Amino acid sequence: MGIEQGQKRIDTCDVLVVGAGLVGAAVAARLTQEGLDTAILEAQEIAGGATGRSAGMVLTGLAGHYSSAIDVYGRETARQIWALTTQGRDRLVETAERLGVPCQRTGSLALATDEAAAGFLETSARQLQEDGFDVEFEPGDPLERDFRAVLRYPDDATVDAAALTRALIAQHDVLIHEGAEVYGLEAERGARENGFEKGIRVWAHGRTVLCGAVVLAVNGYAPLINAYFADKIAPTRSLVFATAPLDHVVLGQPCYTDYADYADYGYTYCRQMPDRRLLVGGWRRPRIRSQEANQGRDEQGPEELLQQGLVRFISRHFPDVPSARIDDARRWSGIMGFTGNGFPLLGRLPDLPGVYFAVGLGGRGLAWAFVLAERIAEAVLHQADPTLDLPHKSRNP
Repeated sequence: MGIEQGQKRIDTCDVLVVGAGLVGAAVAARLTQEGLDTAILEAQEIAGGATGRSAGMVLTGLAGHYSSAIDVYGRETARQIWALTTQGRDRLVETAERLGVPCQRTGSLALATDEAAAGFLETSARQLQEDGFDVEFEPGDPLERDFRAVLRYPDDATVDAAALTRALIAQHDVLIHEGAEVYGLEAERGARENGFEKGIRVWAHGRTVLCGAVVLAVNGYAPLINAYFADKIAPTRSLVFATAPLDHVVLGQPCYTDYADYADYGYTYCRQMPDRRLLVGGWRRPRIRSQEANQGRDEQGPEELLQQGLVRFISRHFPDVPSARIDDARRWSGIMGFTGNGFPLLGRLPDLPGVYFAVGLGGRGLAWAFVLAERIAEAVLHQADPTLDLPHKSRNP
């Protein structure tokens, strides 16, 4: 096999997966099942990136209204996107249940903070129902928290995403080396082992690997590995608060909303954990061609803007949360990856066709994970181009 854990150098394998998030773990598990000698290199630790820093909310669709997606992509493309994430959500739930990982069909709530957003939700609900999706619309403020309308997805879920990632790797005994940041890829000629062509050399911290194929599952970090992604993936900082446990339940289901009060293209989500901690997070939705706000060129840093916006969101909609619990909240940030059209980016590097990638998952990575992993694994097995097979290419939103 030629690959060992611990302090020994990783030398050769059939397929090397870069990134031990949920997508990377699912790809590695499938390829290992198929009999390929597969290993993972991870710059941090298992689920140390977007997977482990997520709120564990498995949400249908894209970050935005269904009606807006129809306007941008066309109805059939929007329908297929929502259908794909529904399939991915259900596959994740099935896998978590099979592996004994905490997962629950909590449902989710899309919330409107003003009358215009309420109109979008109502239109979206009608269109989703016409297209066969199980949703419910309720006008007014059923949560009594200064919202204007609610769109319910009753089958959405919550999961311990880091635990699911670790369980996938452990179940299939995938070899992994943490703390091994990849910084270079190049074609390798004439390297063979047991008759297997090793066509790619991967340079990483403390080791090199010769392999037949590489899968990049690094989401927003893709531009750091290869210049091909520089104008295709916008690395975007997200921020999450987790208060100390509250004395009572303030939110029965996970919820999310466009919330433009604190920044252009803002997005906020919240969930009360089983131990009654209130988790609130958000990000600034980037414009792929103008990333100044996400690269720290604001008068205030992006993290400061996010923090101020999330505090205002909590103060407005959860005034019963004591300010001391907010002041003492645990905070962490992470990097997400966004594409210009909002879809995940799948493919192969033009100059290195043995390097496959699934990156730019945006804010709905958990629902996309198994969809992308399946397509990447099939592409590697058949040496083909991975694709989402959507009806047409959309314009940038």
